[in-house]
Amino acid sequence: MRSCVLKAVPEDYTVTECLGLPTGRAAERDYQYLLLRKRGYTTHEAMGALAAHLGVPPDAVAAAGLKDDDGVTEQYLSLRGPVSDGRLRAFSAGMDDDHRWLRVTAHGYGPEPLRAGDLDGNCFRVVARALDPGTARLLREGPARHTLFFVNYYDTQRFGVPGGPKETHLLGEALLRGDDARAFALLRRSGSPEGRLAQGHRGSPARFLAGLDPRVPVFYRCSYASYQWNGRLRDQVERAAGGRTVDVEDDGIPYTFPTTAEAAVAVLARCPVLEYDRYRWAAGTIRHDRAPRPAVVQTQLGVDGVAPDELHPGRWRCRLSFFLPSGCYATTAVRQFLLQREHARGSEREREPRPERERERRRTAARPAHRAGA
Repeated sequence: MRSCVLKAVPEDYTVTECLGLPTGRAAERDYQYLLLRKRGYTTHEAMGALAAHLGVPPDAVAAAGLKDDDGVTEQYLSLRGPVSDGRLRAFSAGMDDDHRWLRVTAHGYGPEPLRAGDLDGNCFRVVARALDPGTARLLREGPARHTLFFVNYYDTQRFGVPGGPKETHLLGEALLRGDDARAFALLRRSGSPEGRLAQGHRGSPARFLAGLDPRVPVFYRCSYASYQWNGRLRDQVERAAGGRTVDVEDDGIPYTFPTTAEAAVAVLARCPVLEYDRYRWAAGTIRHDRAPRPAVVQTQLGVDGVAPDELHPGRWRCRLSFFLPSGCYATTAVRQFLLQREHARGSEREREPRPERERERRRTAARPAHRAGA
């Protein structure tokens, strides 16, 4: 499986949350809705910073979903009680530098706070870089829109922050087993905002963990459930796809991808959904239940902007735009889309006359090698 480069710069990965919100006048509603645009911050970090700025408890600020910190993202927050535009502007100005920023603006008012599960989905615009010339040609000469079936794995960002070890599932497992010392040790090396705070903590692990925003330990428990779910899904892919798969390990997280749309549809026919262990913070306690999660998702994916990649000489880039339901990962969708295109290209090459295949082999061998990672 060839590699592409995703998120080479944050602007390569833009996400807009899709969520229908009721709105009304402040006097008639208990909650204010805010629009958060950010670069370089996790959602938990942004909510915590806003709560501290306003002098309210952390759980007074809520979101319907989590957004990556290594992209440019747009999502909604809810806040108990109104806040003035001036205080929002002051907060945004204080969270702005050359590398990362937050901007919060008023959106409207409603009767309920946002909760996990309220989100309808997300619109993505993703630049894939370091494509080989053959794949770029296939994309440039192919249709502008594609129907994509992809296996709905949790991707690596579920298991750690950019540049950090992908171990949040291990942290969640330690919390579920009541092993505070191991959870604290994993947290300290995680590279996350709370991990950096843990490095300066000199008291007991249990005391530090108890002082976190309770939604953060819940997230780690969910990471462990996600890792377990991925493992069950890999087993279904291997059983259904009939050998039309490729095994990939990314940052220590294993995946088995179908190489064709037909193989992905075979997984869908065998296993439309898998049960997922879900953890939530509600009414002052951690709640656990089970819910169905789609094993395979279908979407329409647009392709444009196929051009030489200015960041990777000799390689190509393209722009991909699409909508995904809540809980799906754009990176795993893109990786599988490009894998299916590469497989289609390989099948096309097998049908080429032998002299043409030999000329292409010589051209490939003459090109300099470039490092790339998914």
